[in-house]
Amino acid sequence: MQNNKEQKNILNPLTNLYIILALAIISALFGNGTAIICVLVMIGIAFTYRTGKEYLKLWVKTIFFVTVVCFIFQILFIPGDTVIWKLWVFSITQEGLDKAVSLCSKILGIGSAAILSVKILNLNKLMAVLEKKGVSPTVSYVLMSTASIIPQMNKKMGTILEAQKSRGIEMESNLIVRAKAFFPSVGPLILNSIVSAEERAITLEARAFSAPCKKTTLHEIPDTGTDKAVRILAIAAVVAAIGGKIVLWIV
Repeated sequence: MQNNKEQKNILNPLTNLYIILALAIISALFGNGTAIICVLVMIGIAFTYRTGKEYLKLWVKTIFFVTVVCFIFQILFIPGDTVIWKLWVFSITQEGLDKAVSLCSKILGIGSAAILSVKILNLNKLMAVLEKKGVSPTVSYVLMSTASIIPQMNKKMGTILEAQKSRGIEMESNLIVRAKAFFPSVGPLILNSIVSAEERAITLEARAFSAPCKKTTLHEIPDTGTDKAVRILAIAAVVAAIGGKIVLWIV
């Protein structure tokens, strides 16, 4: 969840998290046009943080692609009474179209929020802010380690495969050849990960991670009045959205 590029510090990381969660919840509650508006807001936020191009590229490759595939399968295979188009064994019904739009709009909103969190949230700063708010350092470390384990293993795997190539092992042939070269590399990857985990544990203990005292941070992360106001507005928006949804259900 951490972007490697230097980002423009606009809001506190916790405030960004509140905004992302609020947009995801609102888009999940209402879907359709509301989800599209939320996605446009997320794109605007990404450009504000100077990651708009990267966000759109990742969004098209993942969320947009998944949404299109789900939409096609939904409209073709959900039965209904009102047929609006039919070809051979395939038919599109109004009921299937309505369900497809509802589901895909929710996928679009929640997925876009997840991608935005990857691009603008600095996990290290967010965990530091949460610790100041009372979250246990152990919990924050577990969350941070869990979020970073896949990128770290991917980077290590790339290093191992490059080392295999430098030794003359064929890595770019057919699927069978790639499998033969890939699976022997899994063992060193697992061993390397275990050793790295042990080294991190020793490093943390050397820095008094488990010492029963108040922890300090090297960099202070500002939490301005604007941040607090934005968080209150985000909470109010979610509460209003939930209340509006309940009213619509009752009516």
